[in-house]
This record gives sequence, C-alpha cells and structure tokens, in this order.
Amino acid sequence: MQFIGDYHTHSRFSDGRQSVEDIIRAARQRGLQEIAITDHGPLVAVIGVDQAHDYLRIKEMLAASPDYKDIRVLVGAEANIRDMHGTLDISPDLAGQLDLLIAGLHPYTLPTSLEDGLGIFVQNSLRHLSRRQRDKAIEHNTMAVVATIQGHPEVDIISHPGLFFALDVYEVARACAENDVLFEINCGHEFPDLSAIMEAERAGANFIINSDAHFFDSVGQFAYGEYVVARLGIDRDRVVNYRDRGGYDRWGKKARH
Repeated sequence: MQFIGDYHTHSRFSDGRQSVEDIIRAARQRGLQEIAITDHGPLVAVIGVDQAHDYLRIKEMLAASPDYKDIRVLVGAEANIRDMHGTLDISPDLAGQLDLLIAGLHPYTLPTSLEDGLGIFVQNSLRHLSRRQRDKAIEHNTMAVVATIQGHPEVDIISHPGLFFALDVYEVARACAENDVLFEINCGHEFPDLSAIMEAERAGANFIINSDAHFFDSVGQFAYGEYVVARLGIDRDRVVNYRDRGGYDRWGKKARH
C-alpha cells in the first residue's frame, strides 16, 4: 500500500453501510496507518447524521477503546454547503472539536433561506434546460464553494469538486491553492475526470486521494486515484497522502497549528 491513510469514509452514523469498527478493521487489512471517519453533516435529507453531537459520540467511543492503538483514527465531518455565502451545517465550535473538516455540495441540503435554495439547488435542477441556465448554475455553484474555502479557514478538503453541481474547476482549485485547502480526487465516484484534474493541477492545487467509502470493501481502495496520477504524470509531492509524505501531521490544519 503506497498510501498512508484514507481520510473520507462514512459509517452508519450517516449513510454508510458499515460500523466505525468495520472501517477501522478494513483500514488495518489494507495496510493503512491512518483512517478518518467523516460522516455527512446533519442538514441533508436522509444521508446526514441525526444530530451534530454524533461526531462527539464517535470520538468518545474511540477514546474509550484500547483496541485502536496500532492505527491512528481521526474523526471529522463532511459538512454540507448551504448557500452561496459558504454557510456550512457544521458550526465553528463543533469543527473546533474535530480532527478535520471536509466540505462539499450535496443534493437535498437544507438551504439557509428560500432565496439560497433557489440560487443553488433549484438552479442546479434547471441546468439541463438551456446553456444559459447551465452557466448560471455553474456561476452559483462556484461562488458557493469559493466562499466556503475563503470563509472557513478550518476546512481541510473540498470533497468531489463538481460532482452533482458543475462548477468552474480552475476557480475552485485556485481558491484551494491560495487557502491551503486540498482538492479531492474521489475514488468512490471516480471523480473529477481527467480534464478537471488537469485544470486543478494547472491552478496550483494540492490533492488528496480518498475512497469516500460507504462499504467495508471500499475502504482504502485508491485505484482511480493511482490511475489519474500515473496517466497525468502528476508530481507525487502534490498528493498529500502518499506514504512518504508523512500523513495527517503534515497536511492537517489542526496538527500543524
């Protein structure tokens, strides 16, 4: 295994089909030294945690167990972006108690207002109607993600940029580069595609390759990311979770500050 860790997984606390224990066991089997549990934020229909306190319950459960001493287990969240101002469904106070924070756009997220719902989520549904509607959706989606990056210094990773919500990859990746946020290559969805990752590389972003695992067999499966890096000749120093890069202590904002 040439990767030290997988930093985007989901348990039954949100929409995963695996327990926290299953995720850790799978990570061990795949030779990982680090694993992060990052369940969806609470304000997205069906797939989110029941309540924000669930993240602290996971932390308490892990702290009480003597069985996880041979692998580093981190607890984070995949927060949902709720509007074009970059509002998240994870509070700064809660984020401060977690090891890492991922943020991304997801369908069926509760917006902060009707206007915001129309601006992102309804507009995204209209993008198939015409080029004008698509361009407007891309503009709004890009604004939302860039505002998140610029307005939340605690965010470590932007998840699957452009999945479900088309955006200007170059602008998002440039914001990532300027704000020390990682641009995710998501192996679970095999996304973004090669052309988008080329744009992100050109914009100067650094990458993290994650599984976005919802099932035991998916944890630590990085085939798509390995393919992308080899196919595009991406400098390995731009991918933070290669084993020789040193892991979370080198890229995690909490670990470095």
